[in-house]
Amino acid sequence: MSASRKGVRISASSRPVEPTNESSDTMSGENITRAITTTDGRVLIELPDGTYQLAESQTDWARLDAMSEAEVERLAAEDMTELGIAPDWMEHARAMSPRAKERVTVRLDADIVDWLKAQGRGYQTRINAILRAYVVSQKAREKQGQ
Repeated sequence: MSASRKGVRISASSRPVEPTNESSDTMSGENITRAITTTDGRVLIELPDGTYQLAESQTDWARLDAMSEAEVERLAAEDMTELGIAPDWMEHARAMSPRAKERVTVRLDADIVDWLKAQGRGYQTRINAILRAYVVSQKAREKQGQ
């Protein structure tokens, strides 16, 4: 592993992100933080409302570039231990792809669209998150009624 960031991935720590459990993923009840990497290499973190926010690097690149490979590996291992991350975490990790979306046309009241847009970027994603929360709550009610 190289300590240089020029075209090579390096192991480095950044401020941990609090996991959310806002996902309706049916795999399990575990806390999941979803992150995606864009084609230009940026990392986006999923927020509880279903939108994505650019992850800000906390890495001191100049300091990292000055370290030896062994030093980077040692510090990364120390960080993982401090955060309670098992050394074999990669063996238990799964790559997840974003769910496929279906394009639909829907007519909404103008005031509803205005409110959604006023909340900031990602209003369509927000609509999806609102509908998903409703579906999840309805499924839970159906389960309770069985």
